[in-house]
Amino acid sequence: MHTNDFSTGKLFPMILKYSIPAAISLLITAIYNIVDRIFVGNFNGTSALAGLSICFPLSYMMMAFGLTCSAGGSSLFSLFAGRGEQKNMNRSFGNALILVVIFEILLSVLLLIFVNPILNLFGVTETAYPYAFAYYKIVVLGCLFQGLTQVFCDFVRVSGKPVLGMCVTGIGAVTNIVLDAVFVAVLGWGVTGAAWATVIGQILSALFGAYLVLGGRTKVEIQKQTFHFDFPLSKKIISCGFSFWIAQMAMGFISLAYNSQLGKYGGDTAISVYAVIASIMTFVIMPASGISQGIQPIVGNNFGKGNYKRVMSTLYQASVFSVGITCVIWLLVMFFPHAILSAFGASTEMLELGVTGLRINFCITPILGFVMLATTFFQSIAKPVPSIVITLFRQILLLIPFLYLFPVFWGINGIFVAQPVSDAFALVISIVLVVREQRHLYQSEPALPEQDTAACERTQTI
Repeated sequence: MHTNDFSTGKLFPMILKYSIPAAISLLITAIYNIVDRIFVGNFNGTSALAGLSICFPLSYMMMAFGLTCSAGGSSLFSLFAGRGEQKNMNRSFGNALILVVIFEILLSVLLLIFVNPILNLFGVTETAYPYAFAYYKIVVLGCLFQGLTQVFCDFVRVSGKPVLGMCVTGIGAVTNIVLDAVFVAVLGWGVTGAAWATVIGQILSALFGAYLVLGGRTKVEIQKQTFHFDFPLSKKIISCGFSFWIAQMAMGFISLAYNSQLGKYGGDTAISVYAVIASIMTFVIMPASGISQGIQPIVGNNFGKGNYKRVMSTLYQASVFSVGITCVIWLLVMFFPHAILSAFGASTEMLELGVTGLRINFCITPILGFVMLATTFFQSIAKPVPSIVITLFRQILLLIPFLYLFPVFWGINGIFVAQPVSDAFALVISIVLVVREQRHLYQSEPALPEQDTAACERTQTI
């Protein structure tokens, strides 16, 4: 078995090698929904775009379960790889795959049974309902394939093949873009065409990922016992990936709150503006999350070997890179809001509301480069509690009350102020937790090889 030595060599080139493909991979995943919005917004109008925006929480729910299994399983895979435990590496993949199939099938069944109650919960308006209903029923069929894609992509990446991992999602995204052009622009199928383009793209991604992993092209060795369900290991997978579940479900819940408040203060136009804001925010969150996922095998291997100073150096060097990327996106939003809104087929009313909304919502965006890294850093060292704390404060305990409080004083602009204020609080919490963890690690004795097996057991302290 060939292994990558993450404990030696220059860190920053290694960070770039693994982070850039991972970031691109997550951006490609985000393109599925964004491309749908661009085509539908330009060819079907504001109400159709609002219908897709109403369904936005659905994509977060689908990703929540997939990321829990893929991130949790691949984190343990990296820790086991650092200790050379091939059998446990295989079992991490097998149990992650079993879990994602179970979760995504159950989610699909529940979503199809309760279509109308869920759409009402999402805050669908009367004019947007037919578009949301048509899109929802088809996209739900892609739940399983999106989850499988995430698992296959992550295990290809942590096997030392980040570019191939990027290709897993890339194939689906290219397919989605091409089919959106054909189904929506040429054939005029509207939101139905956009939905089918998304699902077909997800199926192709899952098939290519299965070809790579199950075909023996990664560090996963497929054996009979690989797919034996192991309850304790599955619990660890869920524990290590749970911060991602919290983050994704929180984002879906936040979308509900946004749609409710925006519908109350500005109707379909305001909801459509949020569709654009959420799409652009994806270009902030996904690169930062991609960089975090990219350093996961570096952090996991070095943590497993007790190289704590290299672990922290990886975090800080990656933070500089992540903040730099988010600064570029921040500048584009600040200087070119009209162009961004116009790309989504914005009406005059959308432009009047959206330019100010974009600038307010993104006013302190660069700090997210560190907050996102801090969140996934703790998950990468199998300590999920700090990640959950940061996520809960940023996306639920602070943001939700702000969404309902600030509009009382500042009207619809108060809704856009809520996110940057909660992000500022999250930055302070992240810095405190990271500094505390660094102090704890530097005071610890380097782990001896025979002690490494306990690495993932040290999960619950912050």
